[in-house]
Amino acid sequence: MDNNRKKEFAIQRKYHEGWNLSKKYTDILIVHEGEDEYFSIALNIYHQFISELKLKKIPHQNKNYVQVWETMVHTLMNNPKVDVCRAAIKLLHQTSVQRSK
Repeated sequence: MDNNRKKEFAIQRKYHEGWNLSKKYTDILIVHEGEDEYFSIALNIYHQFISELKLKKIPHQNKNYVQVWETMVHTLMNNPKVDVCRAAIKLLHQTSVQRSK
């Protein structure tokens, strides 16, 4: 039974680490909020986030900390309205901040 507890603890630790990384990268996005290249760097930052998850061997498939990023990326790619795109990034940041605590 002790092994099961260790496995579950490791899963929880990786889950929280995933949200902490999400917050780290959304903080970068928010710093650049007022700049013109704000939307173009969002895709690069998303790819950096995924790369760091893979590097640290944090699960990244079908995880909600990745799904919120994918939603933001789809919004940026498919919606021409600047206000909607800004709102998507702010919602991503808010979610990451709340989940990383």
